[in-house]
Amino acid sequence: MSKKPTKTEMTTEIASVDRDYRIPIYGGILRHEDDTLMSRGHGKGLKIYDELERDCHCYAVLQKRKYAVVAGEWSLDAASDRPIDIKARDIVEAQLKELPFDRICVGLLDAILKGYAVAEVIWEVRDGQIAVKDVLERDQSRFVFDTRSRPRLLTLNDMITGEELPARKFIVHRFGGKAGNPYGLGLGTRLFWPVFFKRQGITFWLTFADKFGNPTSIGKYPRGSEPADQQKLLNALQAIAHDTGVIIPEGMEIEFLEAKRAGTVNTHEQLARYMDEQISEATLGETLSTNIGQTGSYAAAGTHNEVREELRDADADVLSDTLNNTLITWITELNVPGAVPPKLWRSYEEPEDLNAKIDRDKKIYEMGFEPSDQYITETYGDGWTKQGPAAVAVPPAQETIPGEPPAFAEGDGTLDDIDTLAAELDDAATPSMDAMIDQVRALAEDAVDLQELADRLIELYPTIDVAPLAGAMRAGLALAELKGRDAVNDG
Repeated sequence: MSKKPTKTEMTTEIASVDRDYRIPIYGGILRHEDDTLMSRGHGKGLKIYDELERDCHCYAVLQKRKYAVVAGEWSLDAASDRPIDIKARDIVEAQLKELPFDRICVGLLDAILKGYAVAEVIWEVRDGQIAVKDVLERDQSRFVFDTRSRPRLLTLNDMITGEELPARKFIVHRFGGKAGNPYGLGLGTRLFWPVFFKRQGITFWLTFADKFGNPTSIGKYPRGSEPADQQKLLNALQAIAHDTGVIIPEGMEIEFLEAKRAGTVNTHEQLARYMDEQISEATLGETLSTNIGQTGSYAAAGTHNEVREELRDADADVLSDTLNNTLITWITELNVPGAVPPKLWRSYEEPEDLNAKIDRDKKIYEMGFEPSDQYITETYGDGWTKQGPAAVAVPPAQETIPGEPPAFAEGDGTLDDIDTLAAELDDAATPSMDAMIDQVRALAEDAVDLQELADRLIELYPTIDVAPLAGAMRAGLALAELKGRDAVNDG
């Protein structure tokens, strides 16, 4: 049965790093736990991870992972609606915009490779504020950590335990690591071996290419040749590698030995490509977004790219946590005491496909729903106004003489034209009807209420010119009579 914990035990660490028997501690300083670094460093320390980036593929995928993080737009959210918290957000935002902030973030993301990254904050007094003048990247190998995970600077005066550092001065960003290891555990410990094997394989590949690409020259000299003559022959053999022609003493011979091979000749290339795939998987979590090559498809590459985006989001969240707990908090504490620091985050939302949205909106409109002005502005931006009524071209009103039919009624008198004449009659009546409707619409827009509209319609009635419409109606009645007579005659 376990003992009842005391209040002190409940509120303090028990299994802290300084009590871990597996972690070497010398003079209160923790030592790095990276097995690859300890076994292959050979006194170079973290420099062996810098050398990994000499490999083009390793450098490319590491850059892709780092710059994917800073590709997203960053923003700050105030802790609350309190004026003091909003003020803190505005001050921090203004200071960050004065800095090469993305460059600073890329420098801190070097922790992905080495486990941790350190940057020094340079402060200044500006416009009545304590502002960040710059944030400078520092070499990780210059720092060690004590049992409370605080960085200490190694100097000429103290090359073992390092010097204590002031507060609010150094940002430490960590990647990986377990059990509270302040050094983290970067991808370098995993990338070292595929890069190493790839280099060895390429060395053998170059030897292979030289051996089977160029024949081996053999020189033969007669027995009893003087050492000087033998040296001349050797010099001639060596010159073959650079010159197209050589001279040798009479009696000596030069032959070429062609190397014979059996089986496949692309083993070294396959090894190099396999190691590239291992580097991609360790760094990006996938391979096809970088090595589409001879296998896979663009659809599969898109799926693999989603895995890479998940790593990007995770890297951005971890980096934002580091900056929120250090730089963002320090600026707030120094300039707005009592305010809750704002939160930094990055957004990676992809812009919506407007063509697909237009097709969807069109279908919804055809179902009978009309978008609001606010929706149009939010979706498609400013600069849009509603169209007015579509302008319809109408023929000019034909002058008619009371008692006479319109001109369209004149023709050859055949009854085959009656349907056509009826359509023309409709067109002829349209201007008169439109004029009457416009007069009524103008009254309706000016009237205060329905009673006033009714009174003004009575006043309007005597002023309406109905002569053109009457002529069109007369012609229409005539057409109707003719059509009736035609039907009787046909019967």
